[in-house]
Amino acid sequence: MKSLFISLLSLFFLGKVLASPNNSVVMPGHPRLLVMQQDIAGIKSRMNHSDFAVLREAYEKQKHFVTTGVSTNGEPDEDIRQKAEALAFSYLINNDKNKQDGLDAVDLINKYLPSISKTKGYHQNSSAYEAAFTAALVYDWCYNLMDASTKATLMTNMKNVSCLAEYCIFKNTPKQYLSGHYGEYAPTVFLAMGIAIYDEEKDVFDFEYKEQVQSFAPSRNPWYASGAHHQGSQYLHVRFGNEVLQAFILDKLGLNPYLKDMSNVVFRDMYDNIPQAKDMDGMPEGDCHNNITMGDNYLEFMPIAASLSKNPFLQSYAKLNLNKLDNLCARAFIFYNPSLPTAPFDSLKLSRFFPSPSGLMIARTKWDLDKKSYSSDAMVVFMNMKEYYAKNHTHLDIGHFGIYYKGHLALDAGIYQGSDLNNGWGDLNYVNYYARTVAHNSLLILDPNEPTPYEGSNKKAASRDGGQFSFKNRAWDSTQEMLSAGKSANIMAEDIAEGLAPDYSYFKGDMTRAYNVPPNVAVYPAKVDTVRRSFVFLNLKDEKIPGALIVMDKVVSTNPSFKKTWLLHSQNEPSIKNGKITFESTEESRNGKLLDDVLLPEINNQSIEKIGGDGKEYWVDGKNWGTVTQEDAGRWRTELSPKAVSASDNFLNVIQVMDANPSPKPLVVNKVLATKGNYVAITIGNRIVAEQLTLDRSGGDIQFSIGEANKEYEVLVTDLKAGNWMIVSPSGKISKMVVETAGTVYFKSKGGVFMLKKG
Repeated sequence: MKSLFISLLSLFFLGKVLASPNNSVVMPGHPRLLVMQQDIAGIKSRMNHSDFAVLREAYEKQKHFVTTGVSTNGEPDEDIRQKAEALAFSYLINNDKNKQDGLDAVDLINKYLPSISKTKGYHQNSSAYEAAFTAALVYDWCYNLMDASTKATLMTNMKNVSCLAEYCIFKNTPKQYLSGHYGEYAPTVFLAMGIAIYDEEKDVFDFEYKEQVQSFAPSRNPWYASGAHHQGSQYLHVRFGNEVLQAFILDKLGLNPYLKDMSNVVFRDMYDNIPQAKDMDGMPEGDCHNNITMGDNYLEFMPIAASLSKNPFLQSYAKLNLNKLDNLCARAFIFYNPSLPTAPFDSLKLSRFFPSPSGLMIARTKWDLDKKSYSSDAMVVFMNMKEYYAKNHTHLDIGHFGIYYKGHLALDAGIYQGSDLNNGWGDLNYVNYYARTVAHNSLLILDPNEPTPYEGSNKKAASRDGGQFSFKNRAWDSTQEMLSAGKSANIMAEDIAEGLAPDYSYFKGDMTRAYNVPPNVAVYPAKVDTVRRSFVFLNLKDEKIPGALIVMDKVVSTNPSFKKTWLLHSQNEPSIKNGKITFESTEESRNGKLLDDVLLPEINNQSIEKIGGDGKEYWVDGKNWGTVTQEDAGRWRTELSPKAVSASDNFLNVIQVMDANPSPKPLVVNKVLATKGNYVAITIGNRIVAEQLTLDRSGGDIQFSIGEANKEYEVLVTDLKAGNWMIVSPSGKISKMVVETAGTVYFKSKGGVFMLKKG
């Protein structure tokens, strides 16, 4: 009765809702799902390549798994699924010799699917979808082995299992095309199913292809152009993995509606990869699970992207992680082509900018992607100025920075899914701490009477943190809806120095709008006129002090009494002394140390407080929101505020990292205020950096004096209007052209008096 109901419902729903947009589609013969007939010889020959040594062994084991084919508890069973897929693949690549494998695959999948009855929870949902996807592969690859009755049975079983999961095209389930679980496995499965059964039933493909062309592609393509993923760093794995798989499937048919450059999103994952073997991997942005990149799940996007793009760096990244695909080894033989050229990571620039509608910059001091120990001295810095807030699994974290060196140092604090009942998406910890600005290395401007944000699936947000707001009370349905609401921040300037190891990476943005209460929350007066932040990362190319991050802020509040707070999160308790903040990360062989020189506010106007430890790990608005923590989740934060009440304030922090043990002597940091031009200049090591205190663009004369007369410096001056600038320094007179996107000049000079004049 159940299968008959679904079949009748499918005919009614698809017939009523859909007029086929694909009358011109000519579907090739079988096989056509992931593989075309002309691909098979090449796939078969490359299976003997040395890159596949581990996966060949896994594949042979999967073919010989011992199983009745029936789930013993009603839940999806990975051993059965893997065996069915491996047997079907064996027939695909040698249908004369391995006919029995194909027959066994059909018999096994038709026994397995009806035995699945439980899909409680996210992971069982995804496993049910995987079972349906494997069934589609069996249907397509073993098509010639089935009679009409067997095909009909398998079609019914596929539909039944796919509809046990969260979304089903045979039900009128509410859908979103930018966010939500519908953007994960469901469209992949229904697209695969539609292609497999197209000769018998066209409606499934017609429906899902329309979804791809008219809804998913328009929402995804703008983000692909940025090279980043709208759901953050680790949902790139979960969602982009399905997105790029859908593109691969359609590309085989010549029907791909996605940008050619979509594969560049993989660079986002590559750049935030860290040399750490456990716990929080990568530089978190948004909701993050443990052990995503380091684990063996959600990694098929790597070889797919390499195959689609033919990019040699993406091919190297796919090769590096190939052996983690043993649970999908039959597909890995298809996705990964060992004959594609590779390129050494050391020939790839160490800093990368991810433009609008995102707005991220990641800088490294070295790659070390093949290392997973704290002996690596790679420093990784993540800088966030994302222009649009996509919601769902993203956070109110504009302005956040993260720093990794021999362990996470400047943290994206909190944990997404812990054992505490209040953890998890939309729960108390999430809406009052984890997804809020207070859990990030950003800024707070607190109006004590401001409304609380509305976050998650209900109104559990009860705390005021003085942070940012979003422009909608639920996830966006599409990118177009999000774009029409406008930007939360504006990228003001970005510049990365020349060379594979750039001397500096510079990034500046205005995030004023994010701090004022939007109409979806309440009609409420603005609390800020200006909130701007700049990042200058200096690759110092020094074994003892590999790099430094300069963070400068300009904040103007509408009421001088609103408290302005600069945040810095750490795993361990910080030490605060004489305008310096220091902490270490030394657990489990970590060996990192961070030193922050607070230059503004001036030392006599600094209020520096540390908050955290047992019972205060997630402290906001007089309450601890949750009790569970872990390594790299953060137990402490430092709050820097000016003592004096003022509408306008600057923060200027210079952060350097080093080994905790033995700890080298830190670099001395000095600061001067300009005599002309409202600038501040600092020295650290052999570098001079000068920035305008308003973080605006200067067109007037600038003059400052800094540095030692007998020492040569690399000098960076920011915040300049575009055009020609004359620079007079202790080393002579030079002319530099300033471009609009950067607003910078960079030159060498001895220390002393510097004068800059436009025109």
